[in-house]
Amino acid sequence: MGGFGSGRRSNRWTTDDCLRINLSNLKQHGMLQRHCMTRHEQVWSQYGEAIADLTLVTDVHCLEPSPCLRITGRAFGKVIDCVVWLEEQPLPYGGERWYALCPRTGRRCTALVLPPGQAHFASVKGWNVAYGSQRECPIHRGHRAIEKAQARRKALSKYTRKPMRERLLDRLIERQVFVEEQIDRLMEMVFRCDAAAGTRRRGNG
Repeated sequence: MGGFGSGRRSNRWTTDDCLRINLSNLKQHGMLQRHCMTRHEQVWSQYGEAIADLTLVTDVHCLEPSPCLRITGRAFGKVIDCVVWLEEQPLPYGGERWYALCPRTGRRCTALVLPPGQAHFASVKGWNVAYGSQRECPIHRGHRAIEKAQARRKALSKYTRKPMRERLLDRLIERQVFVEEQIDRLMEMVFRCDAAAGTRRRGNG
């Protein structure tokens, strides 16, 4: 019998193995402005070595009939040259939310991934990629949730309305406390199981 994290593992790629482009990051870089073409260079590294050097160009109602993202360069030793169409959805209180149309499924997504050995970006579902957290044991998954909550807490904008900011902060703190309690319970279970197994081994010895 194995312990936490043991068992058969899938050969599917995970999101941790892939290059990832988030539309929220494109918006932060000012690449989704109307009637503009914007260019951004991005390099991915692994173990101190560059594994991808890509140029991202967005065209939002400029030359192309519909908004799109063109990705060119090299990644994982392959030449990359692909176009992903974009779609905007107006929000009730102003502004818009951007989506990419997955080239493999035709469905909306907010992130694009490129698994090693492939030549074009698509959604996580389009490539049937597993999330990295799916291969983690419950304790590691809990630590990841804590880190994510802490990062979101630090990223809360000071320009967000105070009541909303306080509600978000309270929810994130509650989530962090809940996850920490669950990790403590799991650790207690592990220690009890290990102690019981040690007692049985000594009794059989």
